[in-house]
Amino acid sequence: MELKLYYLVFTFYWKMSSAIRCYVCDPEETYEGIKLCENFDYGDQFLRECEHSNMCFKRETSLDLGNGVTTRSVTRRCAAQTLSGDQEKVNGKWRPRDTIYDVYAEGCAEDPNSIDRPTKTVNCYCRGNLCNNSLRNQIGFIILLPIFSLIS
Repeated sequence: MELKLYYLVFTFYWKMSSAIRCYVCDPEETYEGIKLCENFDYGDQFLRECEHSNMCFKRETSLDLGNGVTTRSVTRRCAAQTLSGDQEKVNGKWRPRDTIYDVYAEGCAEDPNSIDRPTKTVNCYCRGNLCNNSLRNQIGFIILLPIFSLIS
């Protein structure tokens, strides 16, 4: 009897959720209260549930300053996969609707817009909880980049 009561109480506190969790941080201060990536330590203060996304995102931008000095900035977020303004008709009335669009392929790629810029930007998209945590989602890109530069 006691065990059944325990399970019953537990179900009231158990949150059913299918949202993915991602690390979220910015390279600079924002008004949103998001923590800085320079202080990133895999702590709970960087975790967010992505209600409107099923992928995580990481952007790393680097700039070679010369003399072997490189500056780097990192952004971690939930991938942007919804459009504002989506609506559906429910009981004769238009209501806002959140539709998650799968528009990104998993993996890392250099931003094609940064080719003529002094900065190099690599965008990574991944599926799975906390997958935007480190360079592990960039390893394939880092290995293939020198090969592509030798070919071209």
